Amino acid sequence: MKKLILVDGNSIIFRAYYATAYPGAKLMQTSTGIYTNALFAFINMVDKIKELEFDHILFAFDSKGPTKRHLMYEDYKAGRKEMPEELAEQFELVYEYLDTVGFHHYNLPGYEADDIIGTLARIGTNSNYQVDIFSSDRDLLQLVSNQVTVNLIKKGMSDVAVYTPLTIKEEFDLDCEQMIDFKALTGDPSDNIPGIPGVGPKTAIKLLNEYHTLENLLDNSQNIKGSVGQKISENHEAAIKSKVLVTIDQHVPIPFGLNEIKFNEGNFNDLITFYQKYELHSLARNLIRQEVSIEEIPTSKYVKLNNSSEVQKILKPNLAFYLELSTENYHQADIWGLGISDGVNSYFISPELLFKSDSLLDYLESEAVSKYGFNIKELTVKLKYHGINVKGFTYDLLLASYLINPNLGKEELARIAIAFECDLVKYDELIYLKGAKKRLPEPASVYEEHIASKAKAIHTLRERTLKELEEYNQLSLLNEIEIPLSLILAKMEFEGIKVDTVELENQRLDLSKEIDELTESIYDDAGLEFNINSPKQLGDILFETLNLPHGKKTKTGYSTSQDVLLKLIDDHPIINKILRYRSVSKLFQTYINGISDALTEDNKVHTIYQQALTATGRLSSIEPNLQNIPIRTREGREIRKMFIPSKPNNYFISADYSQIELRVLAHISQDQKLIETFQKGIDIHAETARQIFHANEVSSDQRRAAKAVNFGIIYGISDWGLSEDLGISVMEAEKYISSYLKIYPDVSKYMSNIVKYGLDKGYVETIFNRRRYLPELQSPVYMVRKFGERLALNAPIQGSAADILKKAMIDLDKYIVRNNLKSKILLQVHDELIFEVPEDELELMNNIIPKLMTNAVHLLVDLPVSLASGKSWYEV
Repeated sequence: MKKLILVDGNSIIFRAYYATAYPGAKLMQTSTGIYTNALFAFINMVDKIKELEFDHILFAFDSKGPTKRHLMYEDYKAGRKEMPEELAEQFELVYEYLDTVGFHHYNLPGYEADDIIGTLARIGTNSNYQVDIFSSDRDLLQLVSNQVTVNLIKKGMSDVAVYTPLTIKEEFDLDCEQMIDFKALTGDPSDNIPGIPGVGPKTAIKLLNEYHTLENLLDNSQNIKGSVGQKISENHEAAIKSKVLVTIDQHVPIPFGLNEIKFNEGNFNDLITFYQKYELHSLARNLIRQEVSIEEIPTSKYVKLNNSSEVQKILKPNLAFYLELSTENYHQADIWGLGISDGVNSYFISPELLFKSDSLLDYLESEAVSKYGFNIKELTVKLKYHGINVKGFTYDLLLASYLINPNLGKEELARIAIAFECDLVKYDELIYLKGAKKRLPEPASVYEEHIASKAKAIHTLRERTLKELEEYNQLSLLNEIEIPLSLILAKMEFEGIKVDTVELENQRLDLSKEIDELTESIYDDAGLEFNINSPKQLGDILFETLNLPHGKKTKTGYSTSQDVLLKLIDDHPIINKILRYRSVSKLFQTYINGISDALTEDNKVHTIYQQALTATGRLSSIEPNLQNIPIRTREGREIRKMFIPSKPNNYFISADYSQIELRVLAHISQDQKLIETFQKGIDIHAETARQIFHANEVSSDQRRAAKAVNFGIIYGISDWGLSEDLGISVMEAEKYISSYLKIYPDVSKYMSNIVKYGLDKGYVETIFNRRRYLPELQSPVYMVRKFGERLALNAPIQGSAADILKKAMIDLDKYIVRNNLKSKILLQVHDELIFEVPEDELELMNNIIPKLMTNAVHLLVDLPVSLASGKSWYEV
């Protein structure tokens, strides 16, 4: 017998939401602010259904707006609370998930999910199907029959009560056909269905056992003695209305049959993409394990090369290489092997043979021989530690796929291969076992073949990715920007930046001392010792021991967030001390300890620049992050004192583009007023302030407000956001923005046009043709669409600024190499470059750096560069 599964989608999504939205819980969100807690729990519940055997499936949902029951009874469900907005937004995500996984879903205006389920249950029964219903709604028990089973969800899919005719008889002592009358008699407070007052379950069962049906009971109400009989007589009409309301309509006009809801399993790759889109990374990992263990991904056979002679025979132009490392931090990783492929054959070379084969080393160091790779920056840095100066890489699969789809830049090679419909590579987790640390499997042939298959995938995907890049006009972005930049970043990472360990220890002592002093002072104010880092203990001290004003206490205690504490600054001296304690402790943990942990034997730190991470094209620094060292506080600036040149006679030069994003905005929008202001060298923030405030003389507060508007426009700031930044009313903030757009009318046109372009094309572009895809603009969720609009405004500006700096780095590196200089590009910090320069090259570099940076690209406005030099990062 075929099986049909019907799921009450509303019931499950509500249960999923409230299981994760208990008081004090922080709802799951993506990095872009999309709520996903209900979606996540919903998927986990539905995964249990996916394990069952079935032929057809449908998830039924309530429709928006009134149903026929509302028209019949005005107070139907009148007592229910309004659906939380955070839940309402997730319905569309759930629909998208169901579409992706291959589960049909349906709602019909005027009807509830129960009616759709009832109708399909009838159709399934008539077609000789076994029907399984999943819900937490007991109303559906009326559908139980010999062919219909109702699975009532209690706490989750692992705790389900299965109802058959026998179960109904055992629990209620009623036949299935009597469940409607039972519900009509007892009513349902959750749906505001009256029933007969005073008739509870026990009384209803007793009455139905005697009179069998509601109609017979009402006809004989005069024979029922006592108050029960009187209540039945008085509520005759209410009972009939209740029966109509609780009766599931099994004849809904559904425009499809069972064949249209046949289960067709979704695409594995699409589901992985969905999970990544909404940052459900644990679900993606679980799916990878399950899917690939069920159906092995085919890999090509490989040859293990055993000696230098065998290596020499396979060397020819245009080979693909993949270097496998033990950890993601390649500065510290061990080499596990090298994969090589010519697109047909695949080879594995052990680390030992890699360094013994002179012909291979010559090949890798030859700039004249073209070769392909994946993350060639990583390969270049790692082999440089072994004295191998890699050259001649003309293709990088990681960078190519990142330009085609920026979301792929953070993925491993197997995921990228699948995205391009290449099934040559298994996921690392299946080979190296799951866990915090990768481990080599046995036998060795397992990982040797895996490494070789990665090289083959690189070669296989080259032609396809280059073809797509050509279609998108992005070949020059790959060949002239990203690949040359990756080799420059490799040099920067390998060089590292020196740390003054004496200064590091002095700052450690100073911060430790201040933390200790703050701790004692906080204990004195509190009157006892406690764990300051524990939000619960801190909350109890502040709001119970010291009795400070507080918000609602949740299961996890009182909130002690910065926003909460800032509102209490004037209420008690302990608050300022706690805020200071947190600030100093963060500096200590993140930078003092973080930099100490990252120090190498030569007293340097070697960061890793993530070139293929951000959707805008900006670089990101990790292990350690040298881009986020704070500069607004004295202690933050002090951290920079510990970074010094590697040689006593060397200097640092800092070169920083001035207001590059505003200048890019002027170029892209072609706003004449904005262009003229920059061309005349007028202070843009002061000029904006003069226009907004109609003032000849501008105060510092007015300039600060204008600066917030200038930069806020780039990020699509709302009037509410600006009001929060400036501490003004929303109305006043709206007035500032409105005035700005009148002052710079072509900026206003750009803002509307770029959003329309993004909506029409699905993406926006930088001046170098870097694309930012914007699926958010198509979202049914208002908040997500508004976020997409902000991205549309910002991505061309921020992305163009990032591309300009990359181009400048390439020009500067070419000049340094061509002139055989000892100066080096050391760090990149957003719009700023840090150079290490010998004293005898200082004058030359002070002249050439701004010249090359200014002329990296020609815009409608100049790109001025500010310079500073000194003997530490602090001094520049």
